[in-house]
Amino acid sequence: MPPLTLAVVGSGMMGGGIALDAARHGLSVKIYDARPDGAAKVRERANAVYARWAASGRMSAEAGEAALARLSAAQSLADLSEADIVIEAVFEDLAVKREVFAALAPHLRADAIVATNTSALRVSDIAQDLPFAARVLGLHYFSPAEVCPLVEVVRASATGSETLDKAQAFLTATRRTALACADTPGFAINRFFCPYYNEATRILADGLATAGEIDSVARARLGVAAGPFLVMNLIGPRIASHAMANLAPLGPFYAASPRLMAQGEAGAPWETETDAPLPARADEIADRLVAAMGIPALELAAAKVADPDATDQGAKMALKFGKGPFTLMRDWPQDRLSAAISHLCRRDGHRAPQRASAETV
Repeated sequence: MPPLTLAVVGSGMMGGGIALDAARHGLSVKIYDARPDGAAKVRERANAVYARWAASGRMSAEAGEAALARLSAAQSLADLSEADIVIEAVFEDLAVKREVFAALAPHLRADAIVATNTSALRVSDIAQDLPFAARVLGLHYFSPAEVCPLVEVVRASATGSETLDKAQAFLTATRRTALACADTPGFAINRFFCPYYNEATRILADGLATAGEIDSVARARLGVAAGPFLVMNLIGPRIASHAMANLAPLGPFYAASPRLMAQGEAGAPWETETDAPLPARADEIADRLVAAMGIPALELAAAKVADPDATDQGAKMALKFGKGPFTLMRDWPQDRLSAAISHLCRRDGHRAPQRASAETV
């Protein structure tokens, strides 16, 4: 069986990372971007990444040269007609993504599968009314895509079993770990991760602590590698606010906070201190952060969006959490967890999960 061929639409951080990693694993990759220099910038980035990996012993210099040769530019969408797999990685906006899929339609091979790298939008909404909807699924990579091994595999309402099989073969070829998810906003990881950092901005707005102090609480009490504000700075305030806003259909608890939206509109990084001390109200802050993950985790478990154990493992792989949300809930003082979940639901007018306890899972 000949090696798979991949086409990536979008040459930003995610699309570029997906492309250079696939080329590293032996796939021929074509990159299309509306910006004329998009593919060239991916090649420049790939050259730098491969050189760094060669210097660290992750790959040989010869392997890096061979991988770079497998990356090429597509001048138009018509140049993607021979691809086995097409991954769309453009801006997280439903109208933009639907426009890209519609433009792809006349150029796809009859057996090609098409994936969207959306992090929160429903795949069924993107694939709606497309004649090839059975060949569409979600493949949600996490940043940096060339490093993080986790990919959420999202089956939309029309996605066929053969499409899932081909996607799994592709992920196996590129040594990625699949997390199967139902097609609901936020899927599994962002379903709890976005509310977690959204709650951090509410804690900040309430004046309980500075951004640096909240990050310190998260590291010390929750066992995360980086606090919520540092992570938002890494992914970008605009992207962070937009991802949270996409969860709004799930209910009032999922509304993006005014502070988060304002920061996203400004595009400015949060002011953080890496060595900030723990604030006096550290327990209250930690309880709220865990509850903010607990509410969506309990809901996604009840709706069978994803397997709880697999979700916990995904949190470790994608977010560098010491414990996933379900393990955190099981280990947390149950009276404090229940009180914090009840408080957040009352505050937001959100229907509380059936059991405000880790016993649910």
